[in-house]
Amino acid sequence: MKRKRGWFFYPLIIVALLLCAIPAHADIPTMPHAFYGTLTVGGSAAAVGTVVTAKVGGVECGSITTTVEGQYGGSGAFDEKLAVTGEIANGATIYFYVGGSEANETYPFSSGDVTELDLTAEPPGDDTTPPSVTITALTPDPTNDNTPTFTGTATDTQSSISSVQYKVDTGGWTAATASDGAFNSLSEGYTFTTTALADGAHTVYVRATDSATNTTTEANYATDSFTVDTAAPSVTSTSPEADATGVAVSTAVSVTFSEAMKASTITTGSFTLDGVSGSVAYDSGTYTATFTPSANLAESTTYTATLSTAITDAAGNPLASAYPWSFTTTDVTPGDATGDGLVDARDITKVERIIAGLDAATPGADATQDGLIDARDITMVERIIAGLE
Repeated sequence: MKRKRGWFFYPLIIVALLLCAIPAHADIPTMPHAFYGTLTVGGSAAAVGTVVTAKVGGVECGSITTTVEGQYGGSGAFDEKLAVTGEIANGATIYFYVGGSEANETYPFSSGDVTELDLTAEPPGDDTTPPSVTITALTPDPTNDNTPTFTGTATDTQSSISSVQYKVDTGGWTAATASDGAFNSLSEGYTFTTTALADGAHTVYVRATDSATNTTTEANYATDSFTVDTAAPSVTSTSPEADATGVAVSTAVSVTFSEAMKASTITTGSFTLDGVSGSVAYDSGTYTATFTPSANLAESTTYTATLSTAITDAAGNPLASAYPWSFTTTDVTPGDATGDGLVDARDITKVERIIAGLDAATPGADATQDGLIDARDITMVERIIAGLE
């Protein structure tokens, strides 16, 4: 039963008239919205001593204790009523709570009104079912942001959600924020942002409490752990090694990283070799990037390979700084297996003997400069003699 009775505030008419004399720009305080009516809990009249409270936006803004069974407040002009007061905007929804349980009824705030509103609720003790919590989103990707934000929903089948809390790993519980600004209904959205987390694996736990004080704890994010990675990747090895000499002119230049890298960031623009043209490939299984020159390098020449900070790991963390290293190519003429400064038929015979295991290998015998001495080197020597190479 709902009725509004403006006569409750007849004694305030004089005050209202006086307020008319206040300049238009003056701040006029919000007047209370008063309530009274019957009070039923679990289908029965509420007992004397039952506390009825009102909340707006999750903030308590009024309470009254029953002195008559099944009734809160009175209809008389001077009877005590549940006064809802504070800096409340007209139209804001008022939620009522009876002995800790959320009432079935709500009402829009209206400054200065008196409303007869019958309230009904279920006993808190009848609710033994804890609420559930779920995670609906995690942003941004925690692998490259150490303060991820979680959003989710807490739901209860009987009592309203009164709070949601979270913790990271073995830390303490911290209150989450209701998406709509206040925990009032049976299903509430929530959000929270963790403090800065150290690199490594973490687990976030979320629990909800309802007005019947049942709680549940649940590990979020697939009920599993997630990993924070904000550390810069590093180089673990290079080929050729830094300051290496006698490097074959046909060599490919490679570098191995400390972790998985983002292949799209490893290009001929971010992995260079002194202006030498070529191609770049990345092997995700070994974390190795390889620069292959489009032609043999010059003999007896020092080259510098450089990795730029445009190269990032899979989480998006760039190299801490550019990474250069140098090496020097061999001064041996490819195909000069005898080491006499000439490439002729005698070198073919020398390569054949090396392959047959009759002679020790020589630097020039590796005519193809691929690090091996085999039949292909014989063919290469023949081509060099013929002027084809």
